[in-house]
Amino acid sequence: MHQGILQLFRDEPWLAFDLQGIPRPVDGQPIDRRAEVEVPVEGEQMVVRQGFPDLVLVCLGPDGRASPSRPDGAVLSIEAQKARDWRLRWRLPFFQAVLAKDHELPCWMIVVSFSDEMSADLRVWAEGPPPRVEAMVLDVHTVAAIRDPEQAKKSPQAAVLAAALHGSRGDLKAATAGLQATRTLPEAQRQAYTMTILAAVSRADRRKLMELIPKDEHDPLWEIEMNSGTFHLGLEQGREEGREQGRAQGQRAVLAEMTLALLEVRGVEVDAASEARIRGERSLARLRAWAAAAREVTRVGALFE
Repeated sequence: MHQGILQLFRDEPWLAFDLQGIPRPVDGQPIDRRAEVEVPVEGEQMVVRQGFPDLVLVCLGPDGRASPSRPDGAVLSIEAQKARDWRLRWRLPFFQAVLAKDHELPCWMIVVSFSDEMSADLRVWAEGPPPRVEAMVLDVHTVAAIRDPEQAKKSPQAAVLAAALHGSRGDLKAATAGLQATRTLPEAQRQAYTMTILAAVSRADRRKLMELIPKDEHDPLWEIEMNSGTFHLGLEQGREEGREQGRAQGQRAVLAEMTLALLEVRGVEVDAASEARIRGERSLARLRAWAAAAREVTRVGALFE
C-alpha cells in the first residue's frame, strides 16, 4: 500500500492541493528527485541519506530557475503513514529545512495519514512549541469519500486515495468506486492502484471487493489469492521500471510490496521491524527469495532464517 500511495503523487503531483482547494503554487509538472538523496556505493546498491522523506518532487517554473526574490518553483515532500509515529515530530521540520536549503524553494510537507492518532499529533505539532510542523494532512477527515463511480472516473487518483483512506475504515462504497475508476487506466497503473485499495481494506472486506474484479483482468492480489504467477509478473514490471530509471529501485519496490501483500493475504502477521527490514532490503536476490518464500511461511521470521 505504501508504494501505491506514493505512486499516486508521482502520477498526479498536485493531488493534495486540488483535494484541499488550495491553488497550485506554480505551474508545471514536478519531477521525482528521490534519487538525489541517495548515494551510490558498490554496484547497484544505493544508500538512502539518513532521515529523508518517502518521496520528493521538485517543480521549477517556466524559466527553470529560482532566486531569493522570485522563488519560481516548489518542493513537495510526501510521507505515507499507516500508524502513529512520534518521530515525525522532529523529522518533518528537518525534511523541510534541508530540502529548502538544497533547492532554495518553498517546501510543502504532505502527510497521508491512516491513523487518527497520527493526524491529531500533526495538528498539535502545528501549534508549537518550536520547531512547528507545517504539514498538509490528508486523512478521512480532510479527503471526502467519493462513492459515485462516474465522479470517481473523472479523477481516478483522487478516487483511489479516497478509496484507500475510507476503505480502511470499512467504507466499501468508496472502495468500490475507486476500483471502478481504475478500469480504463493503462495496465500498470490499474494494477498498482488496485493493489493499493485492496491492501488498505480489512481482509474480510478485501474478499468482498475481489468478487467484483473479473478474474480475466489478472489484478495482482487476485492472482496472489489464486496462487498464480504474480511473482514473475511483478518482477517483469519492476525490470521495466528499473530500466526506465537506470537502476534497480523499481524492482526492489515491487518485490518488497509483493512479499508484504502475500504475507497479508495469507494471514501472516508482520511486525513493524520486519516490515521495515523488507522495505529497506537492497539485495534483489534476497528480495526474490523472500517473495517466493512468502507463499509458504507461517511466520514472518522464517523469511529471514
